[in-house]
Amino acid sequence: MNSRFLKKIYLLPKWLLELVSWGKSFKNNPIIGSFGLNRCGLHVARVVIAHGLFRFRLLLLSPLIPAEDRRHFRKYGFVLKHSFLSSDNFEKLAHELQSYENGGREFVEGTTLTQRVFLTGAEREKMPSIRALIENPKLDRLMRYCSSKNRRPLYYVENLCNHANVVPRPDPQRDMHADTFHPCVKGWLYLDATDDLNGPFVYVPGSHRLSWRRLKWEYRQSLEASKRGEARDPQRYWDGSFRVTTADLEEMGFESKALHVPANTLLVANVYGFHRRGEAREPSHRMTVWMQARDNPFNPLFTLWPSSTAAVFEWGWSKVLQKLDKAKLASGEQRNFVGKFTR
Repeated sequence: MNSRFLKKIYLLPKWLLELVSWGKSFKNNPIIGSFGLNRCGLHVARVVIAHGLFRFRLLLLSPLIPAEDRRHFRKYGFVLKHSFLSSDNFEKLAHELQSYENGGREFVEGTTLTQRVFLTGAEREKMPSIRALIENPKLDRLMRYCSSKNRRPLYYVENLCNHANVVPRPDPQRDMHADTFHPCVKGWLYLDATDDLNGPFVYVPGSHRLSWRRLKWEYRQSLEASKRGEARDPQRYWDGSFRVTTADLEEMGFESKALHVPANTLLVANVYGFHRRGEAREPSHRMTVWMQARDNPFNPLFTLWPSSTAAVFEWGWSKVLQKLDKAKLASGEQRNFVGKFTR
């Protein structure tokens, strides 16, 4: 037996496990990326099953939030809450974040410098306004419902510096895309108003729902993503986060919408729906409390212990980030910053 064959035998359990979890890479997993299996509908089957289980969990968790919010989220794929915090609490939160000095991670996408701080329990203990936000019952119940997993998401502070004086790199956030093959949510509490000057969030309402046209598009993308060698278009993204063209959107009957919102707006979106970061017309900043919740889409159940489960996920993700940091820092893809956020 040669070493290549032995390596495949060794990795087979991992590839099979990814098949029934959130694994999405057509390049790194030869089962997910099998042209023959996807021609028989493997990718489409994963999409349909994941969405069915998502809707089932939403049904069970429906008592968490008002019916109006549930209907809007199911129909359009996002929920907007203007003036989410009281004026006094919002001013305290903004001052706390703008005065934060411990530093964090930063990286470049396009000409945008992104600064992020992962809000672990230890960080939150030093930030009373952040702690109050995360413990806010309205936010907690909304995120537990929209994630369909009944647990608190992972929280970050994210600060974007548009048209920063940096060496430009490819910017995947400006391309219209779906994050993955299954429903999952991200949320943003905006510390700054967003418009065309600093790059609004652009979303395609209704694109989170499955339709015959969307499934046909998913099927075609899965076959393209399964190609190998010279047959694969090098400009396409085959990590499972499919990019969509304007012509594709028109064919599916969708139209994008730029969400211009005032400061102190909460946005929660299903990022299986198509979305992107809007273009910023001039040098500017945009700070948010950023949230993300992604879990195994094939687990039909949700946790009965929201707080303890969230703590376990937070601990596990901290370990993953430490591992990722080593490689990214060594390659120059990421660096650490110390001091206040750039404003």
